[in-house]
Amino acid sequence: MEKRRVAPWGTLGIGALLLAGLGAGAAPVMAAPGQVSAASIGFTLPAERVFSPADQARVDRIEQEMAPVHDFTKRLDQISARFLGTPYQADTLIGSADTPEKLVVRFEGVDCYTFIDQVRALALGHDRRGFLEALVGTRYRGGHVAYLDRRHFLTDWVAYAPNNARDITSDLSSGVRVTHKILNQRKDGGVYIRGLSPHARDIAYLPPEALTPEVAAKIHTGDVIGIYTALDGLDVTHTGLAIWKDHTLYFRNASSLKANRKVVDTELGSYIQGKPGILVLRMIEGE
Repeated sequence: MEKRRVAPWGTLGIGALLLAGLGAGAAPVMAAPGQVSAASIGFTLPAERVFSPADQARVDRIEQEMAPVHDFTKRLDQISARFLGTPYQADTLIGSADTPEKLVVRFEGVDCYTFIDQVRALALGHDRRGFLEALVGTRYRGGHVAYLDRRHFLTDWVAYAPNNARDITSDLSSGVRVTHKILNQRKDGGVYIRGLSPHARDIAYLPPEALTPEVAAKIHTGDVIGIYTALDGLDVTHTGLAIWKDHTLYFRNASSLKANRKVVDTELGSYIQGKPGILVLRMIEGE
């Protein structure tokens, strides 16, 4: 059996801030008892949304072409691959403390967060309405399309229903570290998201030196990778998907780096060199 390889370390700068979104063949993870997934809930879709005819046609085409593929992991891999080369574009969502939230679907440009939530919604949905319902459940707590219910932090995917994923970071290695954070609380006493109360959360992360080949082998294609940050009030500063190709683990992400400015595959081991560590979330397919 050929061994999978973790890429040799290199140096890359930090990716797009999560705030811009403010802002191999494993069995799919099903919702555990007590968990509620987007796939198991039918949401009332907002009448007001941004969803161009071109993007509607793209959703229809993707869902039709992916219809023969039933394995959730393969759907995540193949659908996310369709976004490779898509330009990086920040601030595509509409909504703030002063502006009503709109449900936005936009494929011509994505940031690190809209990339993964739209990919998940496409993988869960099997038609246009299914995609929209899955997007609402993925992007918003309780499926309520409102700015303060948007999942502004990656660990909101785990903390709030419907659950998008479960955090498997602590299962990967004895080298995992855990830190206590007050999310949304800036060091200067202010907040990142106006109107959202700061809230305590323990964050587990895997430091780069702990990502051995044996540990990497526990990470599956389609797992969500968050780049942990030591900054007060934040859990991650960038996110993307784990992808195994040719026995090497890649980080598929909407990169804001000047050299990229698009969705790219980067060897994960190289990418995290010089960074504090990573979170790994395994998406929940549904019931």
